[in-house]
Amino acid sequence: MLISHKHKFLIINIQKTGTKSLRKSLGNLNVIDVIGPPLPISSKIKFRHHSPMNEVVEGFKEEGWDINRYFKFSVVRNPWDRYFSFFTYYKTKLKIYQETKEPLNDNRQKQKKNTLDLFNGKTDLQILTSIIEKYPQQQKYLIDINGDVVMDKIGQLENISNDFNEFCEAVGITQTPKLLHENKSVNQRIIKEELYTEELIDMVAEKEKWVIDKFGYDIDFLQA
Repeated sequence: MLISHKHKFLIINIQKTGTKSLRKSLGNLNVIDVIGPPLPISSKIKFRHHSPMNEVVEGFKEEGWDINRYFKFSVVRNPWDRYFSFFTYYKTKLKIYQETKEPLNDNRQKQKKNTLDLFNGKTDLQILTSIIEKYPQQQKYLIDINGDVVMDKIGQLENISNDFNEFCEAVGITQTPKLLHENKSVNQRIIKEELYTEELIDMVAEKEKWVIDKFGYDIDFLQA
């Protein structure tokens, strides 16, 4: 997550929704005071890279900051695209870990083991099923301790440039930085439409009902 005390905003980073692009673009402006680390290097850290809102609320209380004074922003994504993005991300990581000879720190070793375990003896269909079952739906990142969605603005990855500009205007960033696109995974010739079965399509539809209903997402697979 990202916190700016000067501009009074916080950004909830949902996995696979362009979060690295936001971090890179805003980081270049020197307006970010807190950047949640991407890896869990310590259990004592209040704000993680992908901290959900309920954890952020508690962290703000511990720090004595008034969260009501901060503009709350996040980005969501077509859920079928998002889970497929997890799949291609781990496919890319698998290739890297299979080929690298460089020593890895403890966190990277853990990620390597989890990646190898995810693919060990499984078909692509089984892997995508495991991913859909494992990762929280997007709504979970945006609710407070009472279960209410409390964001001031929720952008969409499919419209990220316009939504990012509107966010910058709302928090008083007068010179909107160019949004830097990061973390492009290698597709490796796997086609979403061929991987998704009717059962998996329905599984995502049920799990991500909130974001689908609110933002009108469908299964047209318009985003690569």
